[in-house]
Amino acid sequence: MTLHNLQKNWCITGMNRWNLNNKCGVVTGGTKGIGYACASELIERGATVLICSRTDESVQSAVKSLNESSANGQACGVVCDVSTSEGRDILQDAIHTQLNGQLDCLINNVGTNKRAKIEDSTEEDYHNMMRTNIDSCFFLLKHMFPLLKKSKGCVVNVASVAGIRSSGTGSIYAATKGAMVQLTRALACEWGGHGIRVNCVCPWMTYTPLLKEAVKNDPSQIAEAAAWTPLKRLAEPEESGATVAFLCLPASSYVTGQIISVDGGLSAQGFQGPCAKF
Repeated sequence: MTLHNLQKNWCITGMNRWNLNNKCGVVTGGTKGIGYACASELIERGATVLICSRTDESVQSAVKSLNESSANGQACGVVCDVSTSEGRDILQDAIHTQLNGQLDCLINNVGTNKRAKIEDSTEEDYHNMMRTNIDSCFFLLKHMFPLLKKSKGCVVNVASVAGIRSSGTGSIYAATKGAMVQLTRALACEWGGHGIRVNCVCPWMTYTPLLKEAVKNDPSQIAEAAAWTPLKRLAEPEESGATVAFLCLPASSYVTGQIISVDGGLSAQGFQGPCAKF
């Protein structure tokens, strides 16, 4: 087989580049916010998507809503806490029972934050954010490798602008998201020879339940953050979800190791001085 023919085998042409028919995906923390938006986008493009969360009520409600809103793919769910090894085992079992062991797209989205200065943070704050944000991502990648290798699948890690710039959301959170960013780059190179693509999406402040809880005592932070952003608004969850979905599509088959900021231009600016005011 010539090199040209080998390369052509990796290319999918026509409309098939833009759908995920017959593909299976997993979205951690997929019951609300950006995770829910990711699941919705994948399902809309024909995928069967397994979502997970820590409560049965949230999983059942999200699965019902996702299936009612799309006639293309399908949602299913499992209750587990992927910040623990036991929870990750439950998720892995669910992939085999509910997706027949097929995994084409893994979206490491689950995350948490407790905004505090480092001197005001507790040891438990540190360990909770590390377990939820980076341990879940690292160990799921480690354990899902055989399935992703078999499917020549893709991974999208959902980090944050806090992982590439200082965003004032706390040093522990920033450290976890920075780790996700660098893990993405390293693993894209490590797994490239297996045909597995690994990318990272870094959202800026997005109207999610986590954000609403974080600013409930000072809603003025929303207006301030919008003013800092070149597009002069915060993001909606669907805007990050659409970017994640693109990175799962065959249309992005030559994109790997990339860190894509969905941030309204925030990370592109150094300092927006007076001459940039509108």
